[in-house]
Amino acid sequence: MPRLSEASRLRRRDDIAAAAMRCFARDGFSSTSMADIIREAGSSAGSVYSNFENKSELVRYAASSALRDLIARVTAELPSERTPSSVLLNLLRASADRTHAQTLLQIWAEAPRDPVLAEVAQQSTLELRALVAALLMPWCRENASISAPAEPDALADAVLTALQGFLVRLTIDRDIDPEILADRVVAVFPRP
Repeated sequence: MPRLSEASRLRRRDDIAAAAMRCFARDGFSSTSMADIIREAGSSAGSVYSNFENKSELVRYAASSALRDLIARVTAELPSERTPSSVLLNLLRASADRTHAQTLLQIWAEAPRDPVLAEVAQQSTLELRALVAALLMPWCRENASISAPAEPDALADAVLTALQGFLVRLTIDRDIDPEILADRVVAVFPRP
């Protein structure tokens, strides 16, 4: 049997991770079995286990992928006007998928019990925070005053905290419209 190319192998890992994320969103981490993931992926057990040693490794890979995907979506759709409110709105819109929100919330909930998952969550959060701070740096420079300097790190923390609250709210309040909620959250952030 011919060996898979590295690109094909990575694509297969990502497909399995996506199937796992769908299972996690639907049934939660602890209620999802490897058999559920294999079935969802439409794959054989051998294929899944040749890519992931066990469920823990798959959970970590899927979590890392989900958080990387969020960062990729944010950077792909950067607003030309980079104010705290426009950057936040971009983040909220990139995160508005309920399944994705539910899965990210589960990742954060599992992080205190899983040191590797905690590391994935922390590194992704730090990376996203650095991106937001860098995006807001020009706005902060333009809007700084002697009495009240605008600090990109402080604004980045506020933006990330608003994002995390938004994701929690999407997961808990199934009737809320993500667009309306995003507009309401953004309304309290500084505008030019």
